[in-house]
Amino acid sequence: MQIDAHVHSDGSPEHIKGLLEACDKVGTDKAIVFNTNRSMEKPNEKLMKAAERHPDRLIPFAHLLPDTHTPKDIERFKDMGFVGMKVIRTRKCYDDHSYWPLYETAAKQRMPILFHLGIVARSDNAFDVNSNRMRPIHLDAICRAFPKLHVHGAHLGNPWYEEASMSARWNANLWFDLSGSTLKKKTPEFLDGLLWWHRGDHPYKGHKKKHPYSKILFGTDVANEWVEDVYNDYVNLCDKLEISKRWRQAIFGENALRMLYEKRN
Repeated sequence: MQIDAHVHSDGSPEHIKGLLEACDKVGTDKAIVFNTNRSMEKPNEKLMKAAERHPDRLIPFAHLLPDTHTPKDIERFKDMGFVGMKVIRTRKCYDDHSYWPLYETAAKQRMPILFHLGIVARSDNAFDVNSNRMRPIHLDAICRAFPKLHVHGAHLGNPWYEEASMSARWNANLWFDLSGSTLKKKTPEFLDGLLWWHRGDHPYKGHKKKHPYSKILFGTDVANEWVEDVYNDYVNLCDKLEISKRWRQAIFGENALRMLYEKRN
């Protein structure tokens, strides 16, 4: 099964139709979708309606606002049918202890959280945006404090790649996608260097002996017309690094299934 782990959608029939056509073109069976448009009224509800129309294709994530939502909201999201949550543009660093009750509840509800990481896109109506609050190192503290919470970091932390890759190595409950500009500006050799512990000529392993390729998710995070382009970038990465069929299957789908549904240890 191929899963696109990072898709924005306003939930409109027009966008969903185009998304599913783009997915079909590259062989994607399911997509994790979320609506982070704060200017839209009830974005989570509109996204859920779209997911209900396509339950076999869309995996809905709620937009979690740590500065305003409470643990009760997470329970409500779960009752609505959301599988996980997306977080972006917080007023504090992701690992601020005031957010910890939310993460604790997410772990209890078995709802993974996808965090935007690194530089964030410009938005004229955005207020108090600070990319430094969204650095990948903040996920390290969260994953250590809540080992039963499954965490998905976006963009391999762009531009803080080393923080992201080493956090992945030391936390079995942490995954990363390579969406954004990473696969355009960085070479396969650069990424191979970040995931160095896949080579078996040394005693250094990942947390719980997790292989680095088991930590990478296929995710596009682009307009529908660019989905195929990002897919091709992932294929090129796998080809250039001679990644085996086993690990290609993991990157393009199996890792996402584990992130979503694997039993929390």
